[in-house]
Amino acid sequence: MTCSKKTVHLTILPEVNKGCGLPVPVNFIFVPLPPQIITLAVYRPTTMSADPITIFRKTWGTYQKVISNNLMFHKEISEAVAKRYETHSGQLRLLDLGCGDASHITNILKPGQLAEYCGCDLSPYALDDAGINLAPLGIPVTLLCRDMLAVLHEVDENHFDIVYSSYALHHLPVEAKQTFFTQCRRALSLDGCIILVDIMREEEQSRTEYLCHYNKTVRTQWQALTPDERNQVQEHIRSCDFPETPSTLETLARHAGFTRCRRLEKRTWHEAWCYEA
Repeated sequence: MTCSKKTVHLTILPEVNKGCGLPVPVNFIFVPLPPQIITLAVYRPTTMSADPITIFRKTWGTYQKVISNNLMFHKEISEAVAKRYETHSGQLRLLDLGCGDASHITNILKPGQLAEYCGCDLSPYALDDAGINLAPLGIPVTLLCRDMLAVLHEVDENHFDIVYSSYALHHLPVEAKQTFFTQCRRALSLDGCIILVDIMREEEQSRTEYLCHYNKTVRTQWQALTPDERNQVQEHIRSCDFPETPSTLETLARHAGFTRCRRLEKRTWHEAWCYEA
């Protein structure tokens, strides 16, 4: 797929009250502070409309087909994560990093289990949908159009019970992954935990081998997608996937102060882990 590089300006809304420990309940917040402007380099397929809403709907629509056809085992992984909290008493404060439209939340937590939700994503269009999906919960909700590491650096210390991240961390280099674990430990309460759902390489598998095998799976087994959609997914994998092995992630987590690391589910390269202090 031929791509052209285009520099665009995106308005980013800063966070509320330095972190998500809001002083008063709200249903939905886009921060009423002067927006900051950043410059992003965006690769746009030359055959795709330059309209950002059209681009979002096309790529998001492909991902929704991946979810609805369970190609990345969202169903089994959500069930495994839900079991972790099915007997939990008391309400939880949750930080969701790379939250997308937040539709997964009702699959992993029961009504009444959440006291507060803070989610961040780089797509303002996904956050629009997240606001709609979270409104029925009737809890304080903060949605930030921010990079997840920036949010982690700025949230209040020891404020959250859960840091949840799904299929986002593998896009970062290993140094940034260490920062992720370190800052999660700072943001979590003393008995809080990380729930990480992500792509992970098999032990001893190189990134090159992973790319070869995963893309072969997409080409030959993801028949629910159109050929154009499968090409789109494969290009994303080649450009953006930098997964670690489970043992590497455990080393990073232990270095940040997490002492109990356990797998909740594994389906091919798709895994769910819980990291506790």
